[in-house]
Amino acid sequence: MVTVGSILGATFRFIGDNVRAILVWSGIIFLMSLVTKLIMRPFYAAQVAALQRAAAPPSVGMLFITLLLLLLLSVVLWAAVFRAALFPQESRFAYLRVGMDELRLLGCGLVLLIAFYLIMTIGGLVLGLIGGLLGAAIGGLATVSAAVILSVLGMVILSLWLGTRFSVAGPLTLLERKVIIGPAWRMTRGSFWPLLGTYIAIVFPLVIVYIAIVFARGVSFGAMLNPVGVDTQLQVASAQAEMYTLSLKNVVISLAISVAGGFALALHAGAMAIAAAQLLNRRGQQQLSELFE
Repeated sequence: MVTVGSILGATFRFIGDNVRAILVWSGIIFLMSLVTKLIMRPFYAAQVAALQRAAAPPSVGMLFITLLLLLLLSVVLWAAVFRAALFPQESRFAYLRVGMDELRLLGCGLVLLIAFYLIMTIGGLVLGLIGGLLGAAIGGLATVSAAVILSVLGMVILSLWLGTRFSVAGPLTLLERKVIIGPAWRMTRGSFWPLLGTYIAIVFPLVIVYIAIVFARGVSFGAMLNPVGVDTQLQVASAQAEMYTLSLKNVVISLAISVAGGFALALHAGAMAIAAAQLLNRRGQQQLSELFE
């Protein structure tokens, strides 16, 4: 039976068995963080200067290049974690590859991302329309506020539902050597709550740590999410420019964050791969062949 305990237990054993590979992944994350600092420091410095002088904002070209590099690196690292969990015998080079598996995983992620965006957009419009109609029919500021809160809550629930039901698509894509979407949905039927519980147990502490890091940088989380006003935008841009400076302090912080990030990656992606493996084992070979028809 697939449970929160069975997935978490196997995930922690997986981490214990792959510490060396995780440290290699952490090293790659660290090197990429240094490259990112070199690329992004001039961008944020120009942004600070533009805000101080009310000048034109800097070009977003370097920002786009950095995001593209981070996306490609993320695909390679996630594929490595999936491979370590599903094909432990392929341990050479810390499970790192650049090939068709990574390309298929990228395609799988893009398909899910586009579908998720469309569904969330439509869902947001529907929930917003319903909330607006209720607010107009009943009236009152409290009713409108409640409608907004319910709409946001509905979007959160929808995103959790979709994300959980499709969470094993990536591992299955690597396992089957083809882009898997529909079978991931069918496989997670009946296992939503154990999977959701596992992901919350893993992701929630990581989110808390991220928020703590943002606060430690001297910028409020609200300002990061919604930098309204020139002063707030200048505060955020200044903090980002300082963060991307290649100082000893920032290098040490980046090293610590990279090591933690490597283990967080192994924990998150490893749990998805192990969940997929346990769901496959539960179904058996006959049901598995039907699943991929």
